[in-house]
Amino acid sequence: MKIKTTHINYATETHTCNNCNHSFRGKVCNMCGEKIFKEKQLTARHFIHEAIDFFYHWESKVLKTIKLNFIKPGFVTKENLRGVRVPYAKPVQLYLVVAFLFYLLVSKIGVTDYVPSSTDHHYYYLSAHKSFKWAYPIDNWTINAIDSMWVKKGRTLQEQIEQQYQEDFVQNNQLVIPGRGRKDSVVLGMDKLPVMAFRQMAAHRQAMFDKSVGTYSKTLIFILIPAFALLFFLLFFKKIKYYGAALILATHFMVYNLCVYCLHAVINVMPMYINKNLGGWLMRPFTLLFYNKWTTSFSSFMFGTSFEFMHLLFWMPWMYIAFKRLFNTSWWQNLLAAYICSRVFFYLIFGILKKLMIAFTIYTLH
Repeated sequence: MKIKTTHINYATETHTCNNCNHSFRGKVCNMCGEKIFKEKQLTARHFIHEAIDFFYHWESKVLKTIKLNFIKPGFVTKENLRGVRVPYAKPVQLYLVVAFLFYLLVSKIGVTDYVPSSTDHHYYYLSAHKSFKWAYPIDNWTINAIDSMWVKKGRTLQEQIEQQYQEDFVQNNQLVIPGRGRKDSVVLGMDKLPVMAFRQMAAHRQAMFDKSVGTYSKTLIFILIPAFALLFFLLFFKKIKYYGAALILATHFMVYNLCVYCLHAVINVMPMYINKNLGGWLMRPFTLLFYNKWTTSFSSFMFGTSFEFMHLLFWMPWMYIAFKRLFNTSWWQNLLAAYICSRVFFYLIFGILKKLMIAFTIYTLH
């Protein structure tokens, strides 16, 4: 019996690395990773080829990783943890790309639950749950502190506007507001000054808040990843040896979450072409099943409001499958961990992060 053999031509030429002066064989220096340099790499043709090749492989890696992360929860994380990383986009790189696309989309459409309004700190606080009634003083203090900060900023701004009015429009103890060409001026008593200043202040304060909070929400959401990772690490401390592994899992979860929000944003903009309440119709079967007069009390205790339940619907399955694939734990442990993580994540996003963004935005208003 003859066995066919394949002759492999090993690299015999020795090169000296231009970067570290190390002698090596092959195409890449085994000390620093620098590739062999040839003069033809300076041609315009090679430059264009490298640019096209970079974007093609980079794009294919990102799209491939997003797809696998979406349809096979935990698979890309498991590959990363076992050292298979070349075929996939790096976790941080993947997050930055998806975050950029997400905020590009929601900025265009104008729909996102991550950008709070100036009154969102009155919702989703810990003491709203029966098990955490003891946290009411903390929640009440937080709400009052943010409201106080909002009022204080308004008063400061109103004083500035009133002073500006007095400098520019007060004549003979009257408020003279010039019109077009100064021919149709409006003359008002000084008692109207606080009212006018307040209305202008309210509009200006809200405009400044809306402009700033959108910017902060795009960056501060990144701080959730270490918090998510810590929870994963604590729940599976026997399975996860390093906190960095939990950070990879948390990053992949956040990428999935932002992808779902992209779909959510698209669904919310589709009603102008299809139906006025498409999102409501999609959730209606779940609402009828879990939030009717017989099940509302149980569902509210287990899943919170219908808005929170909607998030659990797309968070829990991803985490359940990811935990099973990564840790090979029993189904009830995966289900319990997915439930706990989903409830905690919802509170972190809507109960803590939003309040932090509102407080920070108000504090930085000027």
